[in-house]
Amino acid sequence: MPFDALIIGGGPAGATAALLLASAGWSVVIVEKKIFPRRKVCGEFISATSLPLLDKLGIADFYLKHGGPEVRRVGLFAADTILTSPMPPANHSTSHFGRALGRECLDSLLLDRAIQAGATVLQPWHVKTVERNGGLFTGTLASSHKTKQITARIVIMANGSWERGFESLSKELPKSSDLLAFKAHFRNCELESDLMPLLAFPGGYGGLVHSYDDRVTLSCCIRRDTLYKMRQQSQGLQAGEAVFDHINKACLGVRQVFAQAERDGSWLSAGPIRPGIRQRYAEGIFYVGNIAGEAHPVIAEGISMAIQSAWLLSQILLEHQKEIQSGKNITDAGLDYTQQWNAYFANRIYAAAVFAQLTMRPSTMSLILPILKQFPSILTFGAKLSGKIKQVVPTVISTKLTSNEKESTI
Repeated sequence: MPFDALIIGGGPAGATAALLLASAGWSVVIVEKKIFPRRKVCGEFISATSLPLLDKLGIADFYLKHGGPEVRRVGLFAADTILTSPMPPANHSTSHFGRALGRECLDSLLLDRAIQAGATVLQPWHVKTVERNGGLFTGTLASSHKTKQITARIVIMANGSWERGFESLSKELPKSSDLLAFKAHFRNCELESDLMPLLAFPGGYGGLVHSYDDRVTLSCCIRRDTLYKMRQQSQGLQAGEAVFDHINKACLGVRQVFAQAERDGSWLSAGPIRPGIRQRYAEGIFYVGNIAGEAHPVIAEGISMAIQSAWLLSQILLEHQKEIQSGKNITDAGLDYTQQWNAYFANRIYAAAVFAQLTMRPSTMSLILPILKQFPSILTFGAKLSGKIKQVVPTVISTKLTSNEKESTI
């Protein structure tokens, strides 16, 4: 018998979709090419708007117990400026403020919950090809020297922002404007426990947050051309240390926080990160998480958007369950998902793009810093625009559109 859904990628988006669909009685298989637990470049913050979903997924108690302290203030460290402002409280949540939780914990926890719900997990395996034959998809999988084939009614792509379809984005020609991401954990930092500051420095941006196990996470993005210049000037330093030195020199707040700090573990790097809105649905294949659309990490919404979009997709698929199982009108589910995804996430991505461009350019920051000093509440307003207060509530949309309207919507 074919699976109801083949999910490619076992990260937060893929595991969330698998857990919710399996809990509803669907036969689901996840194909994940990495072994968990894994360290991963990520800011680790999860907005309070996701707490109702975390509760539904059965991990809210763990999140509240083992995550970092509540983030009640946002901030800005730029040059010699240090600003703070209240974090806007989330609506419709038992806890109004978010926390950070390490990906080593989160990814393993969600995947284990999906298995408990009945999902089949193939790990470490990767999908080489997917072909559609009639109303079913056939996936060819590989692991070490083994291969196998599985069939499914639909395919959910949840394999992250560095892959498009089955081709790695890393194969594209590098650009000077590419963003490369770095992350490290530190101990003995002088960062106030309830504060999550944005770091603005020439050619990049970053953030700090208290995460689990009493560690502070520093995550950042920097342009490829800026990194190249820095490494030329910092002969002998590894890339992560060169980036850290650059941020230290650029931000007084960072120098104060890390005056006595010690790095816990090695630097992680990834990239290129190319934020933007991509495909959400095409010919029976659904896209979820960063592969569907990715916001600049400057707004710290990556994990929240991944699991929220998976929740959105799973609810829409369940509403269209009869059509999907009969192999009819799968496009209607794709239309619903695309339209609702746009409504919830498009503005976050646009806002993040604006914030990112402002923070990376010294000339722009020099103009807006005096305004921010006079009105630091602008930081609170920016947090609202980034999605810190709005909960995702899936609804069913009428999809009686013409063929041309369907193509333009998707």
